[in-house]
Amino acid sequence: MMGAVQCCCVQRSSSGNPRAITLVFPSLSARKQPMSHHEPVLLVSRHNHPRGSCQRGRMQRQRLIHRASYVVVTDLAGRVCVQKRAADKHFYPGGWDLAAGGVMRPDESVAQGLSRELHEELGLQRQFSCWQWFWFANPHHRVWGALSSTVACPEAVSLSDEVVAVQWLPACEALALPGATPDTRHALSLLLSSSS
Repeated sequence: MMGAVQCCCVQRSSSGNPRAITLVFPSLSARKQPMSHHEPVLLVSRHNHPRGSCQRGRMQRQRLIHRASYVVVTDLAGRVCVQKRAADKHFYPGGWDLAAGGVMRPDESVAQGLSRELHEELGLQRQFSCWQWFWFANPHHRVWGALSSTVACPEAVSLSDEVVAVQWLPACEALALPGATPDTRHALSLLLSSSS
């Protein structure tokens, strides 16, 4: 990426093996417009049937059930790409996402939503043909998640305005990461249990 500044930090375990790589970029991306409370969001029923749409702000205020995409990104060594959320995010500001993703729009397919969010957040371009659905609810939101995964080289990742840093961690360390967002922790746990 032209003009990009990369800062890399490799933490080594006592055996000398790399344990985590952190890549920090300035806000370089024009891939995504700033998140808007007016962005349309696809609403669904408790049984994941489409029910129309509303603006993001209303969905958040009323805790309306919606769809979101979750893409777990790993490298060839099996480490999980975890992303530090920007401090101005509405949910979990400054937290760690264990999957790339976000709300689905009413005018896009699940495959399009997965691809769009992965590209907006990490600069990766992938096409998706399979995913698994999961339900997640807590006091902050209620969501049907479309969960998929992909493999990428750490050097291929670039950041957006929503992501301020990336670490590559073994899955067990990612799951134990303080500040991990609960929905992405749930998504990663499901993915790991379905692949074992």
